[in-house]
Amino acid sequence: MFVITLITGFFLGLSVPAVASRFGKILPADPGLICASLWHKPCFPKVPFDEARTRLLKKKWKKLILFSFIWGVVLSLLFGACYLVIRPEMFWFGCMFLFLIAMLMAVDEQYYLLPDFFTIPLLLLGITAAHVVPSGFLPPAESLAGAWFGYLLSTVTVFIMAFFKKAEFGAGDVKMLTALGIWLGVLGLNYALILSFCFFYLCSVYKKQTTGAFGPALGTASILVFFYLYMNLW
Repeated sequence: MFVITLITGFFLGLSVPAVASRFGKILPADPGLICASLWHKPCFPKVPFDEARTRLLKKKWKKLILFSFIWGVVLSLLFGACYLVIRPEMFWFGCMFLFLIAMLMAVDEQYYLLPDFFTIPLLLLGITAAHVVPSGFLPPAESLAGAWFGYLLSTVTVFIMAFFKKAEFGAGDVKMLTALGIWLGVLGLNYALILSFCFFYLCSVYKKQTTGAFGPALGTASILVFFYLYMNLW
């Protein structure tokens, strides 16, 4: 079962960059249309041979293959860790949490958006897990408080920022923080936010940029806090 878990994580990870790259072409769209548009046969334009364009396409494909392999290894390791340290009845919920977070990180990195196609399932999955495996999930009161905290925190932040500058938060950020609140609770979400600010700052210093996608930093921090919390629920 452990080997199957690793293989499943690897193949799901391989799909992350390719699926994420499609969202810039199909949004805004309802979930049904997104599902129909994600899986498609690659179509190459029928144009006369262009050496420069060919080199560019090869470079893009090499980059896509590289990131696909990296995500495959990362998700394989995360799924394996989930199998080893999370309660068995919580295992598949944990794997889906990790996969959805990975997709949100990849999409936000490319397009600076957190689509409902992933944030809403993340929220609903947390609610479902709280009812299906209450012994392996956070206490209902803590989970509910975390959801409200994530929603109110992001809403109040946007409200205050609106008086000084254009708000950097969007509806996707509000939904993601609400969903993470269900999974992590108030204290866990605070830990995740503090860690994510540290990660974002370090990444900004390394890249020498003051702006960028916040989703990857928040996702990384949330995964770390997730394992910390759910290892202690044994």
